[in-house]
Amino acid sequence: MKVLVPYREEIADTIQTILGDEAQVVRSERTAQEMLEKGSDAVAVASGRVPSEYIRRAKNLRMIQAFGAGVDKIDHDAVLERGDLIVCNNHVNADEVSEYAVMLLLAVAKHIIPSHEKLRKGDWSLGWGSDRPNIEIRKKRLLIIGLGNVGSAIAKRLQRFGVEITAVTRTGESDNEHLVDKLVSVERIEEVVLAADFVILSLPLTDESEGLVDEEFLSWMKPTSILVNVSRGPIIKESALYHALQDNRIAGAAIDVWWEYPKEWGGTDKFPSEEYAFHEMENVVLSPHRAGYSEHIHEEQLRFVGENILRFIRGEEPENQVDPEQGY
Repeated sequence: MKVLVPYREEIADTIQTILGDEAQVVRSERTAQEMLEKGSDAVAVASGRVPSEYIRRAKNLRMIQAFGAGVDKIDHDAVLERGDLIVCNNHVNADEVSEYAVMLLLAVAKHIIPSHEKLRKGDWSLGWGSDRPNIEIRKKRLLIIGLGNVGSAIAKRLQRFGVEITAVTRTGESDNEHLVDKLVSVERIEEVVLAADFVILSLPLTDESEGLVDEEFLSWMKPTSILVNVSRGPIIKESALYHALQDNRIAGAAIDVWWEYPKEWGGTDKFPSEEYAFHEMENVVLSPHRAGYSEHIHEEQLRFVGENILRFIRGEEPENQVDPEQGY
């Protein structure tokens, strides 16, 4: 029984150690051609990116295991066409992402980045008495859109800040409802955005959520409000956000996920946006998609991936199965 791991050798070796003698790990590059050459007969693939050609032609394939929570890079249509695949994601980074989301909110609200940059130049103008006092978190209204593993972890942490927390889910239902003061369905999103002082996006990217934060959504936000995105870039309409920030129609934003990325991960040749100069704005905190990256996360992700594939191989029920119709 083969498991395809289209990543570097040390990742494949770690998963092989977890699987032991119960399966053979084969590795490849992450192109459809290479994946088919090395693993066309694999029963499972461990990857956050699985092209449609591989899904359609790997006839023995029965399980796709992502390394992270997002499965938007696994071809949705091909999975539905097959109808016989289990797709699982991985939520071990939820606590780290939630900590990072809180940090991003505070960084904007407390003007950390411009204060840091000015003081590095000997400029104390943003100290006590400046025209930019800190925005208070306490006694404000926080809106979390998406109350899954990350959203609920954010709610747990921000409860201690003395905020009133509202959450939005697609149906208005959640197992985590006890963590918030109010839970509504997406049909009521306008009324809760209008009331919110802070909006944090922690929902998956699906056909329904893509472009959710558009010109109309941003027009509902208060001019004193802050937007934080730790989900996926395309949930926000890029041009709409830029112009809302440029015109000071919202107070600020903190963005960890983007619409475009360098050709090679970790590259140094690309601004966060080619068309819109977010990097020149003082009311934006920029982050290079690192919210889930912490000192132990790599090891924990690999352990979950290996152990979940092992459950599948042994005929047990794998954890974190994604609804193929909903995409999360």
